[in-house]
This record gives sequence, structure tokens and C-alpha cells, in this order.
Amino acid sequence: MSKLVRCAGMMLQRFFPVGLVLDTPQSVQVEEKRAWYRRDDVAGTYDDQRFGGPSGGHVNERELSIVQSLLPRHGRFADVGCGTGRLTAVLRGRGNVVVPVDASAAMLAVAVRRGVHPVVQGDAFHLPVADGACDGTTAVRFLFHFSDPVPLLRELRRVTRRGGTLVCDTYLWSPRSLLAVNKERWGTRVATVSAAVFTRIARECGWSVRSEVHCFLVSPYIYRRLPLSLVRLLERLECRLPGVLLCRVFWALEAVNG
Repeated sequence: MSKLVRCAGMMLQRFFPVGLVLDTPQSVQVEEKRAWYRRDDVAGTYDDQRFGGPSGGHVNERELSIVQSLLPRHGRFADVGCGTGRLTAVLRGRGNVVVPVDASAAMLAVAVRRGVHPVVQGDAFHLPVADGACDGTTAVRFLFHFSDPVPLLRELRRVTRRGGTLVCDTYLWSPRSLLAVNKERWGTRVATVSAAVFTRIARECGWSVRSEVHCFLVSPYIYRRLPLSLVRLLERLECRLPGVLLCRVFWALEAVNG
């Protein structure tokens, strides 16, 4: 995968030359997630399983639209846990300088095949990025893979300049937080956190909440399986319900100290 591992300095001069950092946390949970996403079959079917078909495409467009609405229009960004590069492609398309980082060579290979390059194979817990190098960072469909987001939030804060923005998302509730439903297809469990607890944790890691968007009445995986007409109906229903009843939150966090 040496062709995929690039020097991020090609795009951001203050990024360090990178390789895959090996001294990452060795918890079972982290290793399970990494092993899962390193699989070629998982990477090869990732987009289709989540965003295939009319309803899946609508979910994809909706998520990307939310992220863009929360992220500053201009700046240099790191897309952490970039996966197959769907967000990186959109941000670069609007003129942003973006360095996509992911630990999985298999996922990055998919990103390259879809035209997202250069890419950086690196560790989100020890990002190969200089302190304060980014005007903004993104971590979409990423934090909820880990029960303790603190190390990731601190590392994302380290690479984001004061006043910069992090856009990320969490789950308020999910059946998959209790049981890894269809584990062979969807992987291990996801983590949930209340909005109040996440706000407190973020503050302790040097972030303040700039805004939050509550969305999805049920898991986006279910939306993807429903007729598009029903998906649109559920979205209209979401607008009438209190945010606490929805399952997912997109956050715009501002780097306030450090």
C-alpha cells in the first residue's frame, strides 16, 4: 500500500510526513474495529450497504449536506476516519484543501479507486498532523465506534487551531449499542452517549458546542431499506419531535482552549 501512503505535506505544509503509527491503544474494542475495517470485503461493500439505492443515496446526501452546513466554507481540513472518501470528495469539490486519514488500507484503496487521492494511512489516536495545522476537522460515522471518545476528541483538538471547528456525530440510542445485530455484516457494537454527557466531555477536551443537529428517527441503516417516499415521510415527522427522541446528533464544536 506504499502508493496510498503519501506525505500530507503535499497538501498542507505543516503536516508531517506519515506512515501508519503503530503505538495505538490496544483495547479489545479498538482492535476489533480496526480488524473489521481492514477487511477487503467490508471495504468493498461499505458504500453499497449503507448508501445503495434511492433511499441510501438520499441518506448519503442528507448526511453530507448536514456536515457542509456545520463546517466553515473555507479552510484546510483533515477528514479523520475518512473511509471510502465520500466526504473528502465533496469538500475538495467545493474548493477546500482536505487531507483524508484512515487506518484501513482497504478503505483507502476504495477511496483511491473512486478518485480520492492523495490519501494518508494513519492513526486517529496519534494523527500524523502538526499541532493546530487544521482550520477544521471532521470525524463522521467514527466516534460512535468507541465507548470512550475522550482520546479522540483530545487528539482532534490538538490538530485544530483555536477557533477552528470539528464536525462529528454521535448516537443517543441504538439497539446495536446493546447487541451487535448481524455482526458478520455490520461489525461490532456502536456506542451511545447523551447530549448532556457529550457536551461535558467535549468541554473537558477543549471544545465548546457551537451547534447541534438531531436527526433520524431510527438508524440510517433502516432508512436505507425503506421506500424513498416513506423516508421522506419520516423526515417530516422528525421535525415535529423533540431531539431527544431522535437517535443521532451531528455536532459542530469550536476549539476554545489549548
